[in-house]
Amino acid sequence: MPSLTAATTSNQTFRPTYIPVAVFAGGTSGVGQAMAEALARQLNGRAHIILIGRNERAAQRILASFPKPQPAPADAGGGESWVHEFLPCDAESMRSVRAVCADLRARLTHINFLVMSAAGPRGNSLVESDATPEGLDDHLAMRYFSRYLYSKELLPLVANAEARGQPAHVMTVLGAGFGMKIPQDDLGLHDARRRTITMLRGAMVSLAAIKGMIRGVAYNDGLVAHFASKHPALAFSHISPGQVQTEGAIIDLGWLLSPLTWLVVRLRDLITIPQDDCAQYMLYALLEPERGLFIRNDRGDVVSARIFPPDFEARWESEDQRAGFLDGVAMKGYGGSDAAVARLIAWTEEVLAAIPS
Repeated sequence: MPSLTAATTSNQTFRPTYIPVAVFAGGTSGVGQAMAEALARQLNGRAHIILIGRNERAAQRILASFPKPQPAPADAGGGESWVHEFLPCDAESMRSVRAVCADLRARLTHINFLVMSAAGPRGNSLVESDATPEGLDDHLAMRYFSRYLYSKELLPLVANAEARGQPAHVMTVLGAGFGMKIPQDDLGLHDARRRTITMLRGAMVSLAAIKGMIRGVAYNDGLVAHFASKHPALAFSHISPGQVQTEGAIIDLGWLLSPLTWLVVRLRDLITIPQDDCAQYMLYALLEPERGLFIRNDRGDVVSARIFPPDFEARWESEDQRAGFLDGVAMKGYGGSDAAVARLIAWTEEVLAAIPS
């Protein structure tokens, strides 16, 4: 486990001669914002950084804080110059995500770093859960479906970075390392939203909200396993940010349990780290040059990894039901099984295919 000083020192060795392209989906707040800011400071602004999110005002404030290097007329990386920009996107809408991805594919030649961290305005609510206008569970829309689409739609650009001999890393920041199992039924939580748990004289805690938070973690294990197996030359990480001092980290327990929420916040302050410190650990993991599949903890350490051979084909999509195994190899902190991941991906593709662009 690296110290904060060790992680920061390691990050400072990243001084590329080219202009790296980094996309932060969820980069207008929380850990995503802090990572974008840390990368901008690290490179003195000499990077093409794209923030994707809902809050344009916050994005413009963040972008204005980035260092502004003098653009070079002909950069050593092939003529690119630095750009800092914001793209609006409602990540609960798959139409919106597809539109942003189409725009990026039309304009960019490659992406070095794709970081996904958005959890949504109700991302930590145990009280509220609903279906989006497209029929998706709103927790899963933000925590899983949008991340799946970003990965699938932008992977050709990430692969182009690897073809240039540059870093090529897809990172999803959520809750890695807990070994959450992928269920066999009610993948979309339609049944769960019909049920509630009544606590303390009518305070309602949504079963779907609880399951949405937990399943988002499990589904992200499946996401990285699926794409890493199909793109063995790239790096994929599911990483846990841990307990971070961000506004989005506050758990909503509802008005009747607000005193308990206050207590949770006070306890959280004792065990959390500032988001800027967290960003250094996340950046430490993002900038690691290794390719493969990585499950990482909140200090950027590898909990488990699978390095696929260059000619690997996704043979592991079998009927193996053993949770925590990938193509017959045990993975600590990984909750998928080959059969469960194959079922999850098939269901995901079917659901997304039903949503028109």
